[in-house]
Amino acid sequence: MATGKRDHLKPKLERLKTSFKNPLVDIALTDYQRSLGIKPRQLENLRQKSDPLADECTRALHVKPGTDSLKALDEYLSRPLEDQASAAPRKFMEQVTTTPNWFDAELLIQGQNVFWKYLLVIGLILTHYSLVMGFAASRVTDILSCTNYFSSVKGAFQRVIETVKFVTDIMSGPEALTPLTGVGWKSMIRVRLLHTQVRLRILAQAEKRPGIYDVKELGVPINQEDMLGTLCVFSIAVITLLRKIGVYMSPSEVKAYLYFWCFTGYLLGVDEEYCQKLMTEAQAAAIGESIANHLVDPDAGSVFMTHNLLQAFALFLPLGVHVALARLLVGDKVSDNLEIPPSKWYWRIITSCCLLGLRWMSCSTIFLQKRIDFCRKYFPLLVDYYLQRLWAKNAFHKPVACDFVLKFLPHIVAEDPDDGSKK
Repeated sequence: MATGKRDHLKPKLERLKTSFKNPLVDIALTDYQRSLGIKPRQLENLRQKSDPLADECTRALHVKPGTDSLKALDEYLSRPLEDQASAAPRKFMEQVTTTPNWFDAELLIQGQNVFWKYLLVIGLILTHYSLVMGFAASRVTDILSCTNYFSSVKGAFQRVIETVKFVTDIMSGPEALTPLTGVGWKSMIRVRLLHTQVRLRILAQAEKRPGIYDVKELGVPINQEDMLGTLCVFSIAVITLLRKIGVYMSPSEVKAYLYFWCFTGYLLGVDEEYCQKLMTEAQAAAIGESIANHLVDPDAGSVFMTHNLLQAFALFLPLGVHVALARLLVGDKVSDNLEIPPSKWYWRIITSCCLLGLRWMSCSTIFLQKRIDFCRKYFPLLVDYYLQRLWAKNAFHKPVACDFVLKFLPHIVAEDPDDGSKK
């Protein structure tokens, strides 16, 4: 009889049991859900695919480092047709200004509202999980190391600012994604062309110096699998992590949030076929697990970049808070491989109390619409002023720009096969 009284608790206990698994490595999926994922052979094929439309566009523009690629594109297209040596820039512009047949403006707005509703907890997840899990993929960090972004705490700090700036740009409002004029649309196109510049420069160096970068083994730099994996840690992983800390989106919120990032991926150059597959939660989770199982393999570069990232976060709050939060979200297994040290008991208590407060705020409906409007209006201003000007000036003696242009010339560091030293 006592056992029967507890039967109604079993679903909750099972949910609690699975909620503390790593959401992309130890995720509890059924056999059917796993069948929706992508096979390793298919993922290897995706590693050989880049973004051909953007690649051809960038080759035609001849964009120099430090130059605004979007401005260069506009200037190229403003020429008479007979002066345009290549049709690639025009085809590229047509693709990014034409909405796909599955476009839903209302769902896009709802996805933005979901972000602002859960802003504080989503922000913690994006910074302490999404970025850290990206470093756990050694084939991704090989490319990141070429850009020098995470070679120092300063570089990591700038990369964090650019990530926050990018997300606030695309989430700032319905008008933000308007082709040609929207601030979010412009940021996405600049980031897409920035990725292309990095890809082409690394491939050019690999061609000049055979053997230092194996495209067949590592894949094309910033390939379709890398971009699809990034999309997963910004979308389905966020939904899963929210549940882990006790925040549950409604089915309509899940649908809208996934849709928003699918459309973002479309504009960033992810194959449309795979963007559409991420619109359902079950398939998004299965694809996320497939990519994580295929890519997550931390190496020394992963450890180095993760530590620089956490040190950059320490400019805001004590390092112990960020370490405790990263271990909680990423999980002990991956954290140990990234050499994120175990947290002191008091940092774990402080972090848990903070998450408890953030969970209450996120689930509360008190002044909900006013909170959403307030965050949407003032948080981007906080990013522009407080982060870029005040913190950057105090830490590095000059403001950090968030213009999404190629600041560091990518270079490949090769290992000496005899002694393992870098050259």
